[in-house]
Amino acid sequence: MSWPLRSAQVKRLRRAHSVLGLTLAGLLYVICLSGALAVFHEALERWEQPQLPESPTHSAPQLAHAVDRFLAETATPPDELFVALPSASLPRMRLSADGHERYVTSSGTLDAAPADSWTHLLVHLHTVLLLPETAGLIVTGSIGALLCALILNGLLSHPNLVKDLFRWRRDRSDALHHTDLHNRLGVWGSPFFLMFGLTGAFFGLIGVLVAAGAERWFDGDRDALIASVYGADIQVVGAPPQIDFQQTLDEMARLAPDATPIYLMIHRPGTERQFVEVGATLPGRLIYSEIYRFDASGTPLGHQGLSDGPLARQIAYSVYRLHFGHFGGWASKLLYGVLGLALAWVCVSGVNIWLARRDHRSVVNGLWDGLVWGTPIALAASAMTALLEGPAQAVLLATLALLPAAAGALPGRLGPVPLRGLLALCLVALAGVHAWRFGIDQPPVVVAINGALCASALCLTGPLLAARHRRPRATTALGAPEGPAA
Repeated sequence: MSWPLRSAQVKRLRRAHSVLGLTLAGLLYVICLSGALAVFHEALERWEQPQLPESPTHSAPQLAHAVDRFLAETATPPDELFVALPSASLPRMRLSADGHERYVTSSGTLDAAPADSWTHLLVHLHTVLLLPETAGLIVTGSIGALLCALILNGLLSHPNLVKDLFRWRRDRSDALHHTDLHNRLGVWGSPFFLMFGLTGAFFGLIGVLVAAGAERWFDGDRDALIASVYGADIQVVGAPPQIDFQQTLDEMARLAPDATPIYLMIHRPGTERQFVEVGATLPGRLIYSEIYRFDASGTPLGHQGLSDGPLARQIAYSVYRLHFGHFGGWASKLLYGVLGLALAWVCVSGVNIWLARRDHRSVVNGLWDGLVWGTPIALAASAMTALLEGPAQAVLLATLALLPAAAGALPGRLGPVPLRGLLALCLVALAGVHAWRFGIDQPPVVVAINGALCASALCLTGPLLAARHRRPRATTALGAPEGPAA
């Protein structure tokens, strides 16, 4: 079948693809790399605070005691009290309201507050690029939308799409090698990458869409639009002063025996209008949760219809799990982590191809090298700082600013090879600092993370040791020798 576009159109599309890709590459790389790590945010929370006791189960007495203690600590009763129930991936109960958070022991007593440090910083970097929330969401959402345009543009500008699906000229020049791998990853991963872009655009631009939709259909009432999509809140009067958690859990098990409760939301606790929402996952469904409502005595008040309501509501409530891969256990998380790294690699290799086509090196090469390798170095350095209870965000931002500047100023001395070595050193040091701070007798997930840090360092140093026996040549940001363009 002939390609539907003429040669001149393909050339224009390729130029547009290059311009758009070079414009987005830096920010998109940071978002993809941080997102690949943020997929494992639950495990990273456990890694940051491994000393806390863990239990995958919960009980009604534990809930009642914890809620009473938590409310006694608050100066004014909150409008909503969130209770995150323990799960297999994060076996810790957590209560939060109005910025106040505490973990809960198996007996219901309050434990330490969650560390608001590196894992939170990582997720914040991925979602808003450390900008103010509203502006950051608009920026990342816009980048998600532009990523979709970039992928579609790249596919349309590739006439030999089917013929070249398995083409990888490893024995040719390095520019061809990177071009083939860039194209193969881009083509094979395009369905997933499009999904990342679409769901990311949804997260980032939902505020803009809600504002526009409210003005168009609800006379500016945003709450009414949100209620039409997700379902409206209910009103309760004359509730007893104490919540019967045992009856609530028993009724929940009777109503939805296959559902797995993951959180409780207590609305207006301690007042005559209080009621409880139980969020629960359903087997075989992508929705984040169905929400079951109960009055304070444990009597069911219905469910929100997120699993069996209008199709648009079900789709909207499935975006989170679809974007982060939290629907198939560790298998889906590992797949999403690999796909996130693959998209980051596509961003890097695209710029490397453009750099290889130039017949000279300049400060741009150094700046790009510094950003590519400086981002994971900054993440590792900030994680070490967080473990030592230092200013993690300041270290992250300073490293992200200084390393590209230094690599641009010293292109012959601070290139990909020394930066790769520095990253390997930082990863080993990070695992060492964690072992020094908390010891080596830790839960399996913590041991696995520290092991992955050391294994990554070995993978980085292997090519460096092999390169000592070869004649040095100019290298791209990935550390591979540059060659003539395709």
